[in-house]
Order: sequence, then structure tokens, then C-alpha cells
Amino acid sequence: MPQRSVPAEKVDWSSVSHAYGPAVEIPALLRAVRSDIQEVRQGAYGDLVDLLVHQGSRFEASAAVAPYLIDIVADPAAPDRFAACQVLAAIAVGDESSWLSDRPDPSDMRAEAQRRASLSREELEAEHRDWMAAAPNEEERSARERRAEWGDVEADRDEQRWTIEAYDAVRVGVPVYVAALEASEAAVRLYAAHLLAWFPEEEGLVGPVLAGLIRREPDPVVAAAACVAASLGCPHGGEALIDALSNRRGSVNRAERWSAVLGLSRILSHPDRSLVRELYECLFGATEPVPYWPFLEGDMAGMAALTIAELTPGVAGDRIDVLAETAASADHTADAFTLLTALLDAAFPDGPIPDGVGFTDLTPTRQRALWTVLSSGVMSAAPRLLSRYNLPDSEQQLRTWCRA
Repeated sequence: MPQRSVPAEKVDWSSVSHAYGPAVEIPALLRAVRSDIQEVRQGAYGDLVDLLVHQGSRFEASAAVAPYLIDIVADPAAPDRFAACQVLAAIAVGDESSWLSDRPDPSDMRAEAQRRASLSREELEAEHRDWMAAAPNEEERSARERRAEWGDVEADRDEQRWTIEAYDAVRVGVPVYVAALEASEAAVRLYAAHLLAWFPEEEGLVGPVLAGLIRREPDPVVAAAACVAASLGCPHGGEALIDALSNRRGSVNRAERWSAVLGLSRILSHPDRSLVRELYECLFGATEPVPYWPFLEGDMAGMAALTIAELTPGVAGDRIDVLAETAASADHTADAFTLLTALLDAAFPDGPIPDGVGFTDLTPTRQRALWTVLSSGVMSAAPRLLSRYNLPDSEQQLRTWCRA
């Protein structure tokens, strides 16, 4: 891949925009990231993120910058290749937590951007009115109306197009990121693996190389990142990947072991009870950010919560049994609120029960969950959580209701 050493000659940066206007600063920043002075490079990378991924939004310049950063990742002699990977990941997905929560489909994003490209302002406004009218309740309708007061339908369409263009511009570099997994620097392998998490359409290329990295990687943090990246970028798994993750599950390093659990829990269609137990161990045990673990700024418990939320309904019984065991053995230092939240979310994934439903109308699994609440030491956190599910919100009322 040829190096773009003079970016100002390749793009008319005054004709594309970043978060604050014409992107005229970009050429100087792209030269600065190759500076011999580390502080200059760090400052330039920070400025690029601020200009290209402001508050999670992407801009015209975001896609235009991606090829130059891909060149840095591809160049073994370039300094701070890991930082280029970090900025590329930000350009691709914006706010990582939102991406993980919403799990957008890039192919749908492309199709929608293409569909809206030819619509007139009047047509966009008509669609927007229909969207507001289709809100499921008054609260959501009011929220959509407030958003409409501050938004602009054509600007929203532009942002939608820039978002998928930025994503696709970073996706072009997947073969480069794959090659970077062989880098001698652990930081480059770490952030190249993290970057490969976001391109499930490249699963056929990415899956085998991440499985190989998981099997051979000596650095536990790199291995841990690769375990989670593989489950996000290769949702269909495969025997080689499942085998590699299973081997890491036995690690004495907790971050590495829990990352393998996170990976397997996402890939397997029906995780067994022992895997569910370890997943909850991660949720309750990862109380501090894991240094250098790149997902969610090291919040492994947050990733566990998102993983649990995606488990299929068929796992609900195992979830409740595991949580019941945990609640029964919880001492006064246990996080009762988190434990009770997990238990009720497992039992009532669809939210509040309808008015008039009695205890005997509930499934045996849900009945078992409520008796667990009553028999455990987590009732101190119960009232506001129980009311969230339209359940009796005191111990006495809940006990009477369950015996009715």
C-alpha cells in the first residue's frame, strides 16, 4: 500500500468538514503523527479524535482521514501504530458503548443511507413526522418531538451517510489489521485485535487469524482482547475459534479467563450452566477497570452485562439457578442491588407484568426467582426494583402475594 506522505496534495481538505468546520488542520496533524517527538504525536492523535469523532458523530473528513491512518498501521517503521488503530476504531464505530448496545447492521446502514440519498427535504420531513407519530407511548413521542426541535432532517441524513462512509473507509484496512497481529509490539497486536472486532462482514478472513492469535499469544491482555474481539467480529464462531477460547478459559489470569468466558457466551447458542456461572462471576467480580483492556475503557463487568442481555430465553432457567445460588451465599458485603437486578432481569426480560397477573399465573422459573428474592439477603435493595416489574414492592406484600 503506497504511503500518503503529503496528504494535502491528495485531498482538498478545505472542501470537507470535521466537527468544527473545514478540515484545513488535517494535513498538519497527519504529518505530526509521524513526528519524532512522542508528545507531538500524542497531541495530534488526540486532536484527530476530537475533530473526526466529536461526541460519537462522524463527519465528511472522518472517511477521508482513514486511508492515511491505515498506511501508518501498515508501516512497521511508523511510530505509535497502536494509536492509529485506536483512532481508526473510533472512526469506525464512534461511541463504542452505543455500538455494543444497539448492535447496528452495517449492511442495513448502507441500504438506508442509499435509500435516503435521493429524497427531497419534503420527503425527509414527511418520514420524520411519521417516525414521531409511530412512537410506542407518549413519553417516547415527546422525546422524539424534542429531538426534532433541535435537529434538521438534511443534516441527519448527511450524518447517517458520513457514519457508514467512515465505517467502510476503515473496513478497507482489515487485511492490514490482520497483518498487524504479527507485530513485535504487544500494543500493536492489542489494538489491531480490538479493531478487528467491528467488522463481522469480514468474519471469513478475521476468524481464523484471531483463533490463531488466541492460541499462541503470550501476553494475557492481548489474548484477552482477542477473545472478546473474536466473539464480536465472528459471531458464527466455528470449531477452531471455540477450541481456542475454551483453552483460554482455564487461564489463571482472571482477565484472560473472563474474556474467554465472554467470548464463548456470545458465540455459543446455548451456554451451559458452568459458563453462565462464570459469566456472572465476571459481572460481580470485575469491580475495577482492567488496565489496558480496550473494550469499554476496561469495564469488563459492563461487557458481561451486555453479554448477559443477549443470552437467549432458553438460558433463563440456568441464569436464575446460578443467581439463586449466589444470592443464598451472599454476605453483607455483596452488592445486593446488582444481584437483585440481575435476578429480576433474568426472570422478567420483557419488563413489567400486566396488571391483574397473580403469582400462580407466572411460569415456574419466575416463581422460583421470586422465592429466591424472599429467601435471600437481597431484599434491602428490592422495593424500587420490584416496582419496576409491577410486582409487590415490600417483603410482606410480596410474601403474601406469593402465597395467595
